[in-house]
Amino acid sequence: MFDELDREIFTSGQRIFNTGDAGDCAYLIEEGAVEIVGVSHGPEQRLGLLRKGEMFGEIALIDHQPRTATALAVERTILIPIQRKLVEGLLEKSDPILRHLLLVILDRYRSNQSHRTMHEDKSPLTDHQAHQRKALKGEATQKLSLAHGITRALKNDEFELHYQPICNISDGCVAGFEALVRWRHPTDGLVPPMDFLWLAEQTGLIRELGLWTLERACRDWPNLRQLTNHETPFISVNLSATQLTSKTLVNDVKAVIARYGMPTTQLKLELTETVMIEHPEVAQEILSSLVELGSNLALDDYGTGYSGLDHLQRYPIGTLKIDRAFISRMLESEQSQEIVRSSIALAHSLGMNVVAEGIETRAVRDALSNMGCEFGQGWHFGKPVALQDLVLLCGV
Repeated sequence: MFDELDREIFTSGQRIFNTGDAGDCAYLIEEGAVEIVGVSHGPEQRLGLLRKGEMFGEIALIDHQPRTATALAVERTILIPIQRKLVEGLLEKSDPILRHLLLVILDRYRSNQSHRTMHEDKSPLTDHQAHQRKALKGEATQKLSLAHGITRALKNDEFELHYQPICNISDGCVAGFEALVRWRHPTDGLVPPMDFLWLAEQTGLIRELGLWTLERACRDWPNLRQLTNHETPFISVNLSATQLTSKTLVNDVKAVIARYGMPTTQLKLELTETVMIEHPEVAQEILSSLVELGSNLALDDYGTGYSGLDHLQRYPIGTLKIDRAFISRMLESEQSQEIVRSSIALAHSLGMNVVAEGIETRAVRDALSNMGCEFGQGWHFGKPVALQDLVLLCGV
C-alpha cells in the first residue's frame, strides 16, 4: 500500500510538468483530474482529460526524452508517481522479446509524434543506449528463432527420446527407465534439453512437447519392458509446472493410456516442487486425479528446491528422487551423506521408495545400498540412449 510520502498533491490549475521538461517518472491518478495540453501545428490545445485510475507520462519511463506535452491539474489532484528506476528494474526481469516489442512500439510512437508537434526534441540515443538496444534485439531475435525452431521440430518430428535405466541398487538389475527428450536439429545436430526446455516452458510449447514425450514413451514401453528384470517395471516421464496447471492434463493422460494400452501402474510421472509452491490447490487436485488413474508420482530433484515437509505429506507422492548434487558428494562430504541418509529414512517413514540420481561409481552405489536406497540411476548403470541402441546393447 502507498502512504502519504508516496503521493504528490496538486491544486487546481497547477502544472505537473511542462513540454520540454525531463521525464523521469509517470503518474497514476488517485483522485482528481488532469488535462494534457500540447501543440499540433498551431496554438496549444487540449489533447485529453484524464481522471481517477488513469496513467499519464508513461512514455518518458522508457523513452529517456523530454516531455512532449504539458500536464495540468484541473482540480485538487492526488498522484502516485512511478519512478523510472522501478520500471527499469521490472523490465530487466521481463522477457527480452516483450522488452524489444515495447521499444519498437515506442520508437514508432515517437516517429508518429514527430509529425504532430514542432517542439519534440528528437535527441539521438546515447552510445550506451544504442548498445543496449542492439544487445536486446539480438537476444530477442535469438529467442524468437529458437521458439520457431521448437514449433518446426514438433511438426517435423525432430525430437526423440533417450532412455536412461533405473536399476535396483542391490543387484543392478534394470527396474525401469526415465524418458529424456532430445532435439536432433537438422543443422546443429543433437541439442541438449537444457538449451531449449526453458524456452518451451516460458512460451507454453512445453504442453505440446510434454504430450509428445508421454505418447512416445508409452508407444515404446512394450519394447522397453522386455529390457527390464523387475516384478513391477516402470517408465518415468517428466511433467513440467506448466503441464501440471493445465485443465486438460488428466484427460490427455487418459487418452494416451487408452491409445497405447499402457498399464497405468507402470507409468510413473515425475514432477518438481515448483508447481506445488505456485499453484498448491490446482496441483493437489490434478495430482490426486492422476493417482486415481493408477499412475505413480515421483518427486524429482529432492533437496535442491523448497523441499518442504508439508509437500511430502500433502501430495500423493510414491517415489522420492534425491538430486545428484548430494549423491555425487556424499563420500567426500559428511553433510551431503547425512542429507542423503535422512532423506532415505524420511521417505521410507512416509511409505515412499527412493531413487538416487547421478550414481557414477560402485563405491557410491554400495554406500546407498547400505542406507537402504532401493533404486539408482547414473552413468554407473548406463547413460541415456535411444531405444534402438538400448536394444542392441541388451541383445534383444
